[in-house]
Amino acid sequence: MDNINSAEIALSLKNITFSYSEKSGTGAETIKNLSLDIEKGSFTTLLGPSGCGKTTLLRLISGFLEVQSGTIELFGIDQKGIETSERKIGMVFQDYALFPHMTVKQNIQFGLKIKKDKNCEQKTIEVARTLDLQNLLDRFPNELSGGQQQRVALARALVLNPKILLMDEPLSSLDTKLREKVREELKAIQQKLKITTVYVTHDQEEALSLSDRIAVMNDGKILQYGVPRDLYFKPQDNFTADFAGRANFLEINGSSYVIRPEWFELNKSEKKGDIEGTVLTESFLGDMTRFTIKTKTVKGAAAETILTADLKTLESNSLEKGSIISLNINHMWQK
Repeated sequence: MDNINSAEIALSLKNITFSYSEKSGTGAETIKNLSLDIEKGSFTTLLGPSGCGKTTLLRLISGFLEVQSGTIELFGIDQKGIETSERKIGMVFQDYALFPHMTVKQNIQFGLKIKKDKNCEQKTIEVARTLDLQNLLDRFPNELSGGQQQRVALARALVLNPKILLMDEPLSSLDTKLREKVREELKAIQQKLKITTVYVTHDQEEALSLSDRIAVMNDGKILQYGVPRDLYFKPQDNFTADFAGRANFLEINGSSYVIRPEWFELNKSEKKGDIEGTVLTESFLGDMTRFTIKTKTVKGAAAETILTADLKTLESNSLEKGSIISLNINHMWQK
């Protein structure tokens, strides 16, 4: 894991263990002796498949669940016994959890009203201006777009001035184009406010584009923690390689390599390429076409395996099922 200066740590998880089934006696753990340090002001993503423990970890951090062993420290303060409402943590849920009978303004002010905050109006105006909601304050949630609802949910969390923001797959209900737009807005807002953010998703593109650091999770454990480029170009295990983008796993001269589909290119020379084989399937993706290929040779040695290559459509238009194909490898990572 990356080393972070202790003075810069906002959230520290130390040897966290949690099991939903502890009381039933089955002993199946959801979180397994997990440790993680998150830097102040960073955007950190928990990336992994459904059921790997991502949302459970958020609930432990927020206080909705209590750890069974280990400690959670927020800016150096152990959170054991501290109620959720007192942890200075903001939450944005998957479905936004907006009150449909309340206006945007009333939704934003909900937490402030409970706390009887004397500066409620001023704080509402400030956060609405920050998130460009000032002209929507009198509308109801059903009158807003998905992106606007997301910003209202974010405003409701931020208006309470949390020290850390937790987000549980907040873009999953949006269509692809809107998700990309809101993703850009979300990153811009986080960078502007410099609020420490922990974000949960199973979408690798979302994680790679948003994050300062990514923790890849599976089966209640963190497999790799680092900057997006390291996870993409230098994955430490097969699961991380395949979850942080598609991956081919090849044995070459007795060593194991990760080669991503886009790291291949058509061999246009008269010499044999790094890969010689036959096209099994082709899928048109627009500017790229995805081919599955049955190899005949790899780096000059006989080798029969199946791999995936993403090639520029304009250069590979003549290829179809059954075509003989020759590829070169632009990049590969030895595990």
